[in-house]
Amino acid sequence: MGNQLRQDDLPLISALVCTYGRGRLVVDTVASILANTHPNFELVVVDQSKDNETLEALRSFSADPRLRYLKSATIGKGDALNAGLIETKGSAIVITDDDCTVPPNWLETFASIFVTYPNVAVAFCCVEAGEHDRAAGFVPDFVRTGDRMLTTMHDARHVRGLGAGIAVRRDMIEEIGGFDHMLGPGSKFHDCDDRDIAIRALLARHHVYETSTIAVKHFGFRSWQQGPQLARRNFLGIGAAYSKFLKCGRIELMYIPALEFIKYALWPPIRDVLHLRQPRGIVRITAFAEGFVDGLRTPVDRATMLFVEERKK
Repeated sequence: MGNQLRQDDLPLISALVCTYGRGRLVVDTVASILANTHPNFELVVVDQSKDNETLEALRSFSADPRLRYLKSATIGKGDALNAGLIETKGSAIVITDDDCTVPPNWLETFASIFVTYPNVAVAFCCVEAGEHDRAAGFVPDFVRTGDRMLTTMHDARHVRGLGAGIAVRRDMIEEIGGFDHMLGPGSKFHDCDDRDIAIRALLARHHVYETSTIAVKHFGFRSWQQGPQLARRNFLGIGAAYSKFLKCGRIELMYIPALEFIKYALWPPIRDVLHLRQPRGIVRITAFAEGFVDGLRTPVDRATMLFVEERKK
């Protein structure tokens, strides 16, 4: 798919970065976004940090009118993303994490996707691991070898993109209620904000697109010792997000969390036992189950499939 469009075809695009406690490290992220070639974009940074270190670090960009900084008292990425939806003005919002850098054609490529495919509500790009010591640990990534369009609600089982490289079409995302504020780092359920928004878009009969043509670089290094903690966080969020199918009466889709549980949580330790190895990944089983049960106990708006705050008695 060609990425070159006439300037008249390029509406305002909003780049969004949500940050917490990153300090000066977010400067590399911001610098890489501001170096993009798209002729019509803004960048909003939503900062949930308790200190002003990030604000001070971003003063070096104060002369650039494309950058706006929002200090937010909210907690959790879901709330930060929704604050960004309110603050941004573009017809599409392109999002990365505060430990990533993006290529110069990042915004242009997402803009092209939304112009070419008017039914696409959510798009993902590749997320490549930054340089790191592979013997000491890993960096979460998402790498595709070709483009893919997801169009049906049953395609929800294939959603794998990461929030470090995601774009959403504003009107379609506002239609389904925005991001779930209880999902994502720092929220009640610590992950799955990215997968959840894509799945809910599919259930609303919009499309999801994954492109292999661009990649952000992710520097979120985790040591091997931190792996189980990250797995627990991930599968707690996944279990909670998938519990909403049952809460909203979508029984026909319950095979999706069942497949997810069997393939990525249950099967790996069974495979280890079959190969006479110490079983690994038990934490995925317990975290998925815990998230699923806790999700069932949490009120959900059936129209939007968003978790809602419990009413105080």
